[in-house]
Amino acid sequence: MNDLSMDIVLQAKAVSKRFGEGALQVRVLEQVNLALKRGESLAIVGASGSGKSTLLHILGGLDHASEGEVSLMGQSLASLSPTEMGSLRNKYLGFVYQFHHLLPELNAWENVAMPLWIRRETASVSQRLAQQLLTQLGLAHRLTHRPSELSGGERQRVAIARALVTQPACLLADEPTGNLDRHTAKEVFELMLAMTKSVQTSFVVVTHDPELAQMCDAVLSLENGFLSARTVST
Repeated sequence: MNDLSMDIVLQAKAVSKRFGEGALQVRVLEQVNLALKRGESLAIVGASGSGKSTLLHILGGLDHASEGEVSLMGQSLASLSPTEMGSLRNKYLGFVYQFHHLLPELNAWENVAMPLWIRRETASVSQRLAQQLLTQLGLAHRLTHRPSELSGGERQRVAIARALVTQPACLLADEPTGNLDRHTAKEVFELMLAMTKSVQTSFVVVTHDPELAQMCDAVLSLENGFLSARTVST
């Protein structure tokens, strides 16, 4: 019999998060549970300040839960040292944010190659993989352009390529199209979904946009610290 748990890439069990102490304590997340399978896309929606970004940071090991457990590829994050956590993130996770966070002194392919350099990949292989991925994202004509020479949509495509160049097990995205116009946002979001599906990378996105959220395999709503039951999109 196959062990279904082997298909789980990212999992949260009874995760709660509190800020402050004593009477001033604020509970942001309450007993959050989710399990993401390989290649699955999940959107987390909710009002501003509902804790969506906090949850994403906890899932990515950038913040700690007050209670509960998060595991990535079967490894509990709570048991890891900061060095081990950094290594696990670099191996299995990719991140995309509302702002692209590209290095202004590097050109497009160099920005994308950065995670490969951190992994001590050779210069030639890093350049080849970065340029191939940018070409797939429609930026073959922008490989040597610096961020200041790119449009907002192009910068975000470079950021997506940087997050996916290592073929991570899971991509975490926090309002990745929030700074883009409607048409560009939809185009970039569709590219993200297509790219993650092509390499079977799991995808978790936090968004205010219900239309974009419905393009994912499932949608969870975060309200008053609680996640709603999963609803499969049609």
